[in-house]
Amino acid sequence: MITFSQSKSRFSLYYLEESEKYLQDLSAKVRQINMMKGDERLERGKVHICSRTLIFEPERQELPIQKLFYKMITTPLKQSNCISFRIKRIIEIHTQGPPSPYVYLDDIDMEIQIEPLFDNIKIVFELIERILQINQQKHDVEGEVEKLDSEKLQKVRFNMSFVESVSEKPLIQKEMLVRRIMPLIQTKGILYITNKIIYFQPFFKVTLKPCKKIPIEEIKILYKRRFELMDIGLEIILNSGKTIYFAFENQERMEEVYKALIGKVTIEAETSLEKMQYLWQSGQISNFEYLMRLNQAGNRSTSDLTQYPVFPLIIVDYESSELDLNNPATFRDLKKPIGALNEKRLKEFWNRYQEMPAPKFLYGTHYSTPGYVIGYLVRQKPQYMLKLQSGKFDKPDRLFKSIKGDFKNIINNPTSLKELIPEFFMDDDSFLVNKFNLDLGIRQNQKKVGDVKLPKWASNAKEYLRLNRMALESEYVSNQLHHWIDLIFGYKQRGPNAVEAANIFHYLTYEGTVQISSLTDPIERQAIACQINEFGQCPKQLFKIEHPPKYALRSGQMIYKSVEQIKQQNEEEIPINVEGLIWENLDKKDQFTNKVISKAHKTNITDMVVLEKKNLLVTIGQDGFLKVIDLKEFTVLKSFKVDEFCLSVIVVLKQDEIFAIGSWGSQIHVFNINYGSKVQVVQRFNNSVSSLVYLQKKKILITGSWDCSLKKFECSENQIKQDTEEMIDDWEAQITHIAATDDESMIAVGDVDGKVITISTSNWTQQNQFEINGEKIVKLLFFKTSLLVVGDTQIKMFNNTSQLLDFKIDKNNGIITDVLIDREKYLVVSTKKGYVAIFSMLLESKLGHLFTDYQTQPDLMVNQDQQFTKMSLQDKALVLASQNGSVNILQY
Repeated sequence: MITFSQSKSRFSLYYLEESEKYLQDLSAKVRQINMMKGDERLERGKVHICSRTLIFEPERQELPIQKLFYKMITTPLKQSNCISFRIKRIIEIHTQGPPSPYVYLDDIDMEIQIEPLFDNIKIVFELIERILQINQQKHDVEGEVEKLDSEKLQKVRFNMSFVESVSEKPLIQKEMLVRRIMPLIQTKGILYITNKIIYFQPFFKVTLKPCKKIPIEEIKILYKRRFELMDIGLEIILNSGKTIYFAFENQERMEEVYKALIGKVTIEAETSLEKMQYLWQSGQISNFEYLMRLNQAGNRSTSDLTQYPVFPLIIVDYESSELDLNNPATFRDLKKPIGALNEKRLKEFWNRYQEMPAPKFLYGTHYSTPGYVIGYLVRQKPQYMLKLQSGKFDKPDRLFKSIKGDFKNIINNPTSLKELIPEFFMDDDSFLVNKFNLDLGIRQNQKKVGDVKLPKWASNAKEYLRLNRMALESEYVSNQLHHWIDLIFGYKQRGPNAVEAANIFHYLTYEGTVQISSLTDPIERQAIACQINEFGQCPKQLFKIEHPPKYALRSGQMIYKSVEQIKQQNEEEIPINVEGLIWENLDKKDQFTNKVISKAHKTNITDMVVLEKKNLLVTIGQDGFLKVIDLKEFTVLKSFKVDEFCLSVIVVLKQDEIFAIGSWGSQIHVFNINYGSKVQVVQRFNNSVSSLVYLQKKKILITGSWDCSLKKFECSENQIKQDTEEMIDDWEAQITHIAATDDESMIAVGDVDGKVITISTSNWTQQNQFEINGEKIVKLLFFKTSLLVVGDTQIKMFNNTSQLLDFKIDKNNGIITDVLIDREKYLVVSTKKGYVAIFSMLLESKLGHLFTDYQTQPDLMVNQDQQFTKMSLQDKALVLASQNGSVNILQY
């Protein structure tokens, strides 16, 4: 049995109504006269003046705290030597013993007389009278009270006596009004920051400490947060694992503090998420750790119940006496959202969706709401439910009382689509066991609600949590978890991909749908905020393309750790295997070695092919030559004159031997590099051959030309069958690039006007069309089910008709010449000006650059060796061809 110790003050902000504001407290004598019975009682204590209630906290600990709603006052306020009024309801909060439902004293006639001991009675009377008028006349009570209170708060100053040392220097010259955010409560105060400590001084004495002090050296990570639909939050993660969350008056103030702390503490940058992803993929951190990091990056916080961390429901077997983690039937299908797990229910959702006006949604309820979180945590944090439910626990039959029963409800009930919370995979079982001996009521079957009923395969709550965690870390879940990440944090969260995945929620649940700051009507603003807060919010979308799967674990490799071990382990202590993290460490320039093969060609290198088995590089150039380069010895092995005109494009017809080479001489040369001889010359064009794609399986060569023709030829291993020439399409503009899917089922064709068309190779008909704002198409790349379209300064990725990614290169850095995709996660982009940028496709962000950034240093001269034209990735090397004929081999 747990005992509850009494602090000097029994008052808690959890006693306020939802969104109610705390205004002032005063010491007073309070006399209560029962007008029906004629008896009376006089008590000393604290009166807490709030926006909807007066809360009386008697000095005598055995007496309950009382809530008096202004709307229950039946007579006008009177003032003599006290403030008096009559009221018809009093709510009692008993603080002796475990938290319990409030006691409602209804249909009473009680006269209340408040005699302030130290405060000016006239000022107190005027304040209470004004708040009473607002409650009786206004709909937007909190908004009106905010105006009433703001002038007074602006006069409050930080108490400099709290500063610990005279050697401390302010990081920000002015103090700031902020709110400290905790689950369901907010505390207004002043933030004062020095070079050593962050000080938070609450406006009112509602906590035991008059000033919260946060040593900067104890801060582990800072996160910017979206709070109340605005980018005004800042969450501080301490080395101990504790969090402190502040909301500022506006985004500018938040940014000012954030920038002031840069350099003092670790800033959780997007590149850190890339590192964590790699650590997860390679098995260096657990599934639990990675999901916690995604939640943190996705604006989820345990301090904000409207955006609480979300975890996947994993297990679906609640009938067996033993849990088999090697049986796929034990696990939920992580490719589907909760609402799609029951086919019959999903069909009903779709029927409603079809009849619905825009904006359509499948699910009217969300997978994460404050109500769900509070329901799960009622045994651990009963004060949450008592606050949200106006001093009551939910009806016993609706409480969280059975793991199996809750699962059945989630699978079958159209209004319950819950995912889980982190506590289901942690060590603390207090949310499952009624350790406080709370009176949660009696169900209709006459059974008392106590501990949560566990599955047959768990002998106790600790065992249940251990098995649930083992399921999360199991091989099956590890292999499937990236699909769930796509739904919650990734590219299936919104748009056409969400529709295809049956993952569409109400439009207000998505970040950025409503700009709350732009709403001028306070009632509308409050209504939208309340709707979003009550019905849930989606996390920030972290990934715009498919999340990569986890690498297969080595035999016997274990990455399971207890939550306590995770809390004790700082990020810098995680043993990072550097291989694969090369692009996340671009600031470490000494990890690269640049070898330059000068003047491999006399002029511009126009295209190249790496022969990986032989470690050779085949290049062609504007000088009409083909060169074979040894990538180990950094020497030119062979040099052949192919044409008097510029050679424009090269593809392999027969591995490591026969190549098709397009030229500005309106020809295709078939060339054997082993013998150094032309096998064939094809003259079927009226202008330069600009692009070639060889479909190896189909033995078909696709050609594009500046004469606006798109053709196909059948091929043998050694030559092109010219009599099989067939026009696929007569283009309107000069064709600049052609690409094909790996399975050769589709080609994409781009032109000088920025138009791109995809064509099926089964019937050679057009499928989709895209445009890139009139820029010339530099390159096209198929990536899984998407198409990467590269213009002079833009890079976009499309999936069917929807745009997934959008990157831009500053014009000062030059025109894009080539783009590569590395390990399905990164874009490597080169320009004519020698600028090489690395982008994360998952995060849609720039990670850094190699060589020079001309955006920040526009007056620098370009090194001739670094006027890049083409790139290729080889084992631990980036090969860059240059406009002056040199080849850079950047090794790492």
